[in-house]
Amino acid sequence: MSDLCLTTNRLTIRDFRNDDAEHIFRLFSNEKTTYFIDLPHPNLHHSQEYLEKILRRNDENPRRLWKMAVESSELTDFIGMVYLDPETTYTKDGRADLGYFLLPEYWGNGYATEASLAMMRYGFEILELNKITAGCLAVNASSEKVMIRCHMKKEAEYRKHTVFNGFWVNRVEYAILREEFLVVQHG
Repeated sequence: MSDLCLTTNRLTIRDFRNDDAEHIFRLFSNEKTTYFIDLPHPNLHHSQEYLEKILRRNDENPRRLWKMAVESSELTDFIGMVYLDPETTYTKDGRADLGYFLLPEYWGNGYATEASLAMMRYGFEILELNKITAGCLAVNASSEKVMIRCHMKKEAEYRKHTVFNGFWVNRVEYAILREEFLVVQHG
């Protein structure tokens, strides 16, 4: 089993472990966390199955998915998940999608941005990705702000793309290229 661990000033971003099903259940059974996505976990058993899929994917060679637990270093507490998901068969093809989910009690502290930047750094510097993308419903302003704070540029807005709460809403897509990220990081 893999044991990847990234650290920032305030966070530890680590591979999920066998005992993380309750954390996943707590994250994805929270209505605020899943408000903009269709990813509910109705029970602990469902979360355990989801965790087992993550653990199997971690053991693939070559590894194809980096779904990782986010913990507060200050509180030593699970606060959410961040991931990089390559869009093609091999990471050398150069693209991956970034995603992040935090428990609501940790929103508004910059943790999603901090975790995302750490994953982006890993993606560009270690995986040698060329481009990282992220997207959300346009009505999810907080998620869009994370993308902007990560220096991503808006590449598309798909009009009336998804039905949300009975209404057609737009979806926005952001991206950053390796050379752009390296300039921002190394100024």
